[in-house]
Amino acid sequence: MTTNIKIVRECHSLFFLVSQMIEASVKSELVSYPIRDIVQAAKKQEKQGTDMIYLNIGDPAPYGFRPPQHILDAVAEALGQNYSGYAPSEGDPELREAAAEYEGVSPEDIFVTSGLSEGIDFLFQALMDPGRNFLLPVPTYPLYLTKERIGYGTVEFYECDEQMQPDLDSMRRHINEYTKAIVVINPNNPTGAVYSRKSLEGIVDIAGEHNIPIIADDVYDQMIFQGEFTPLRKISKDVPVVSGNSLSKNYIYPGARCAYLAFFGEGWDKIKDATQRLCNQRLSVNWEMQRAYIKAIKGPHDHIRNLNQELKKRCDLMVNRVREIEGLSVSPPRGAFYAFIEVEGPWKTDDEFAHELLKHGVVVVPGSGFMPRKTDRKYFRTVILPKPEQLNGAFDRIENLLREKRS
Repeated sequence: MTTNIKIVRECHSLFFLVSQMIEASVKSELVSYPIRDIVQAAKKQEKQGTDMIYLNIGDPAPYGFRPPQHILDAVAEALGQNYSGYAPSEGDPELREAAAEYEGVSPEDIFVTSGLSEGIDFLFQALMDPGRNFLLPVPTYPLYLTKERIGYGTVEFYECDEQMQPDLDSMRRHINEYTKAIVVINPNNPTGAVYSRKSLEGIVDIAGEHNIPIIADDVYDQMIFQGEFTPLRKISKDVPVVSGNSLSKNYIYPGARCAYLAFFGEGWDKIKDATQRLCNQRLSVNWEMQRAYIKAIKGPHDHIRNLNQELKKRCDLMVNRVREIEGLSVSPPRGAFYAFIEVEGPWKTDDEFAHELLKHGVVVVPGSGFMPRKTDRKYFRTVILPKPEQLNGAFDRIENLLREKRS
């Protein structure tokens, strides 16, 4: 009798698994992240014996870059002290003070988040309602596209010119009565562009005309290897700006997942209250990493000069290789560690190109992942982090593929 009952229970459980499959939410089905999505196909190709060169992920660690030692020492020091409990939800008071001094605001204007991705998510939860929209550059960083897909308003895109500078006329055309914010990603991911002061002043003027705040994604603000970086906060006049920065990029520590939002100007009180509530509901950010971020901000900052020198070498190599290869073109990056390269050839889409390139052992991100509007032009994003010999090897393989297609 007991055996029969057991069989019935097992059959019932199997029936439930087959007939009552739990469905994922519609919102979650709409979320994708092309920067990571290509990796699955790359790993499959690698298992088949192909030697792969990865140019897809903006993580300096796999390419031999490390956080400065004084930042790592600060983590170890915090682990040995009494930082095992919850931190204040809005952030370690000392970190808020250090960030406030760096940014030129009050500590009450700083909110610490688990990576800037969380900070962006909090901002959009606080700002956006159904029926409202926000402006994004195209090409754009795909994290922002997910905000529309999960219901944080809708996106209007402003174009960039051939030098990847914002097209101010395009920005004006796409603002309407429902526009809640303008997003500016500078230095830019995926293009590596550093926006000119003239472009940024134009954006500030447009935002001021329409009483729209600016979201300034400044996460690469010290990674400048050609020209100068102009912080929007320095030229924003009376326009409200919220800036995001992080331990991830400038301090070569993306795994730390520690960042902050800094609010500039008037009119943010309700948004800051909302941000505080959102910080409260997730309790706190890792305290040890906050202690490390304090040391990062205070310095020394010698690694920045060395990092930019290395990035400049790699960028020059990449640009020269692109110019030598028939079928490739690029607007030379000036900051961050990306290049957005146009490719010509028989492929119908850049996704098709990227997947064929996998067979030649190179992993890049299809440009369409950064360009939600359909276009006949094909692009791919690459990082310039690998050592020169790896970059050369990758472009040798790209050149071979393009040569094959021409023959």
